[in-house]
Amino acid sequence: MKKNTKLKVLIDSDVCNEIDDQFAISYALANSDKLDVLGVTIAPFRVSWQPTLSIREGLLDSRNEVYRIMHLFGIKHSQENPFVFLGCEGYISEGYEKTNPAVERIISLAKENRKLCICCLGTLTNVAMALKIAPEIGKKLKIVWLGTDHLLLDEFEDSNYRKDKEAFNIVLKSEAEMTVFPATLARNFVTSIYEFNQNTKANNVSRYLYSLLEKSVFKEENWGLKELFDIGPVAYLLNSSKFKVKEIEAEILLKGEKFRLPKDRKVKYIVSAPKHFEVWKDFLASINSVKNAYLKPQIFFTSDTHFNHPHKVKEKQVSFKTVEEMNREIVRRWNSTVAPNDIVYHIGDFGDFEFIKQLNGKVILICGNHEKARYSNFEKFRQKLLDLGFVEVYENGIYLDEKILGRKVYLTHKPTNHAKDCLTLFGHVHNIKLVEKYGFNVCCYFHYFSPLTKETVKKYLDFIDKHADQDVWE
Repeated sequence: MKKNTKLKVLIDSDVCNEIDDQFAISYALANSDKLDVLGVTIAPFRVSWQPTLSIREGLLDSRNEVYRIMHLFGIKHSQENPFVFLGCEGYISEGYEKTNPAVERIISLAKENRKLCICCLGTLTNVAMALKIAPEIGKKLKIVWLGTDHLLLDEFEDSNYRKDKEAFNIVLKSEAEMTVFPATLARNFVTSIYEFNQNTKANNVSRYLYSLLEKSVFKEENWGLKELFDIGPVAYLLNSSKFKVKEIEAEILLKGEKFRLPKDRKVKYIVSAPKHFEVWKDFLASINSVKNAYLKPQIFFTSDTHFNHPHKVKEKQVSFKTVEEMNREIVRRWNSTVAPNDIVYHIGDFGDFEFIKQLNGKVILICGNHEKARYSNFEKFRQKLLDLGFVEVYENGIYLDEKILGRKVYLTHKPTNHAKDCLTLFGHVHNIKLVEKYGFNVCCYFHYFSPLTKETVKKYLDFIDKHADQDVWE
């Protein structure tokens, strides 16, 4: 698509209301060849699970969350080039009537552009306030709103309407082109941690979205599935021809008002969407295509991958049926976790060193007993591994830079060689406790055959140091 044909889009989102907003914003930013995303305006919200969170606090949390996503895409927010705008600190239905950065941005962008598309993923408060202040911009707005699917009821049930009914009516009464993406269709876009992990490449964006899924609380009845409503409207903007749309009388949507709308006032209503897998496939392809912006590398720890060591399978020390399956799965899990610029401390028993060529990240190897059985001259052995692609190789244990984990930590393969003056990260033994008084076992057998983040390691070390009592060690 040529540059001048890109759709100019402003995303209006209650980002921290749920995690699907982050998925939607990432989806839009990943398609910069089709969408010219001009910024994100933060919509107000309240959530029942955080009753003490004020709308103002929700706006600020959401702004910070957008900053994180921007950082992943290499986008900078500054006074000269603003990208995120705080919205209304209350609902119009409750008497709020102040202008704010989001409202002012909507008005200015509408005046600057021939047509402005606003993708609304929450209440319509910000857009309605802009229309209330400057009704003339209505002719230039194309609004796609994730909203109701209860057309014939006396009152809509969805929260995006219910939170600010007056905002909805203001938009309905305006001259803006309005498209409703019903929640019943958006509900079909679901994923799970397993599916997402299986189908994404390890880049900064996919890793962050995965972390959101991982932290999300799944209800037991949901069977571990997470609904991602908000990617629906973005999918529509990207591939509108694949959706079926019906024009309906705007009067049908007007609730609790005595006046009538003009007969020619129409609203577009999306009546069918592509099958879930079509949208999901496009979403995944978009996220997988993102090139990493430069970020400070993350640091990981692991040990005992034992690539191409068939005895681990024969002795049933692993759950894999063949060594080929073991190799393939460990590589996949590693590359789904570690990005190319990240650093991995591998604390011994790597296995077939040729596998370094298949792994993401910069690998620092602390030799284990399997490595030490492979050489008589360590310097020649070290140079060989450096030539293969290892960043550094140490013959014996090393003390880690205290800045990495916030404390002095010793890395050594065998737990019997643990440090006396600090906690130790070790591997080697695949069947002892995860934690010992002297340290933490990072053997990949304990951790789903995947490297551990430094944040996870820090939690375990803090547990050993501050919270473990005698019962833990008995």
